[in-house]
Amino acid sequence: MTSTNSLRASISGERWWGGFTAEITLTNTSTQDLSSWSYSFDSPHLLNTAPWGAEISAVLLDNGLTRYTLTGEDWGERIPAGESVTVGFNGTQGTELGNEGELSAAMLFASDSGEAVMSQASEESAESSNTTAEPMVTQQGMGDDGMHQGHTMQPTTVSGSGGGFTDINTWGSFHGSNHNSEQNELVGGRTAITTEALLAYNGLRDFAGLAPASIETVGSWAFENGLTNNSQPGGNDLQGVGLWFAMQGAKVGWISDASYDPQILADIQRTARLGSSGDVMQMIEEFGHEGFANYLTTNQLEEHFINTLKMEPHYGGWMHGRTHGFRDIEGVAIAHDIHHLTVLGWDQNEPFMNDTFDWPQWPALDVSDNTVINYYQGIVALEDPLSENLENLSGAATSLDSTASEPSPSASRSDPETVQFDPLTGAPLEVQVSGDLWEGGFTASMNVTNQSDQSLDDWGVSFISAHQFYGESWGVDISTQDLGDGLYRYELTGADWAQSLAAGQAMTVGFNALSGEDLSGDSSLTSELLMAPGTELALL
Repeated sequence: MTSTNSLRASISGERWWGGFTAEITLTNTSTQDLSSWSYSFDSPHLLNTAPWGAEISAVLLDNGLTRYTLTGEDWGERIPAGESVTVGFNGTQGTELGNEGELSAAMLFASDSGEAVMSQASEESAESSNTTAEPMVTQQGMGDDGMHQGHTMQPTTVSGSGGGFTDINTWGSFHGSNHNSEQNELVGGRTAITTEALLAYNGLRDFAGLAPASIETVGSWAFENGLTNNSQPGGNDLQGVGLWFAMQGAKVGWISDASYDPQILADIQRTARLGSSGDVMQMIEEFGHEGFANYLTTNQLEEHFINTLKMEPHYGGWMHGRTHGFRDIEGVAIAHDIHHLTVLGWDQNEPFMNDTFDWPQWPALDVSDNTVINYYQGIVALEDPLSENLENLSGAATSLDSTASEPSPSASRSDPETVQFDPLTGAPLEVQVSGDLWEGGFTASMNVTNQSDQSLDDWGVSFISAHQFYGESWGVDISTQDLGDGLYRYELTGADWAQSLAAGQAMTVGFNALSGEDLSGDSSLTSELLMAPGTELALL
């Protein structure tokens, strides 16, 4: 990036399965120290709320993007004259960026241009505009008189893309298929089906360690598995069918196998439409896959998920016009009957209602709970809906059905077949150390990859170092033991969004530290610089 002002920003980072790690390097090209700064941009992605070197705030825009503002804090707040500071954050891909490779500014801002030219500009309020804001840096310096002088600079060639959420009727409507497809039937908090459901759906896929999927991909899966009226798509069928199934997968696939009961589908949709978001999140905590409620909160997906629960499956007529699947389910029902489990009565106290919302869809009640939850989890995994799906996710402790099958046990630290207690060489968990050095300390990044074929829950690593943990960590909890002689033993365990690693999944976690020895002659952090000589990183 080039700049016509005294502060220059550049974007770098890495893409990984379903997410990315972004770093923003801000360089003060002036002869005066900057005491504070902020950087704003619009993005389709979901940023983690625990950046390093900065605070982050977010405003959801009407065009479907989010306006993020980073403000320097701690070691990242002040930028001396002629020096740089690198801050960063992890994020979940809101649009597909691929599973590996470098991250560019164009990818972060969803722009066709990878270069941003900085120029003088005034800041625009996110609340007063529905257009896409170009990335903006605000700097605060010290003038000759010792008073703060505010400046702003704004890239002129980088802009976001995308519009508001798209209504499913954009790809067609089938109002003749049933009378509950009309707008005037959206009562009791029921809402239209829009592409906001894809955010909730891909959030659930990311939680399960799966890459984001487009509505066309989901639509193709539905046709391939015999879940549609027609054997082949025509017109815009892939988009409409894909969006409809993404909505259904997000509505149900979050429930743990051990907790599933059809009544949950009525209770949580009714609560989303007529109750409070806090009550919805409490139900997700109680009945969902372990850690999913926290994942939604950490990744700012609560609103998108709750809005998806509000959507009416009959809206637009797609439920009968295109997704009336005839695939046999246990010899007692067809796919269409299973779809009716998310249809509620007029008072929204009962699930599995028929097209007029006043009578149970009886065949759906004869299908086993295990088959139903795996059917909906198959929508999320894009696998055979009649097979066991998402078995790597652990179940919640609470179950409404005492006869429900227990979830398959996932790998843990106590399982000797999947987790070794030896040094990392040859173990199923691969850890790569990198990071940035700054005056008196460093920011460490650890890319952790589960190389086994099973989920690793509550993973952890240990190492000995002469450096002192300082400030914040992200994705890990850190415990410290003072060994004397200037050495410390650190134990890092996965936390929050990084607590569990699905088979093949990689995540980047990290922390800040004060250097216990001179690192000024080195350009970047390595495992050799992080750990004490003669020691190795080991699994817990």
